[in-house]
Order: sequence, then C-alpha cells, then structure tokens
Amino acid sequence: MLSVTLSTSARQDLADAVEWYARHSIHNAQRFVAEYGRMEALVAESPERWTMIKPGVRRLVFRRFPYSLIYSVQGDHVIVIAVKHHARRPGI
Repeated sequence: MLSVTLSTSARQDLADAVEWYARHSIHNAQRFVAEYGRMEALVAESPERWTMIKPGVRRLVFRRFPYSLIYSVQGDHVIVIAVKHHARRPGI
C-alpha cells in the first residue's frame, strides 16, 4: 500500500467541500469525509487501477458525491492534486 499526500490545493478543496456540506447537513459532511477516506484507501491500495485522464494523472470518481479524486503516482507515494467538484474548475 502506498502513502497518500494531499497537495496544498487539494487540502483546500477538501476543506471547502466539508465546510459546504457541514453548513447544509452535518450528516452529509460526515458521509463526505468517510467517502473521501474510502477513496484515499482505494488509490493507496491500487493506484494504477483508475482512469488515466492525461499522462501521469488519474481520476477516481466518488460514488455518492459529485466529486473526483485527481492524483498522480510518484514512486511509492500518491499525490492528490485535487478533490474536484464536477461542476467547478473544468481545466483540472
């Protein structure tokens, strides 16, 4: 299993999403955090399994939320580049 590190922008993406869900429903915020944890574990376990969206960059789509985990594998580390909402920041 590889270690996972969030970039500064991915950490902010995650914090913004949790904050948004918490303002609307603590329960959904907790579900989002749990889903993020599940996604992180999946990419740590099988990083090459998920869709390559450009050379060296992969995407794993959340099951219950309109988000994707955008990441790259660098040696024995997974670097999360973004926690991307599907309706925002289309250039990522």
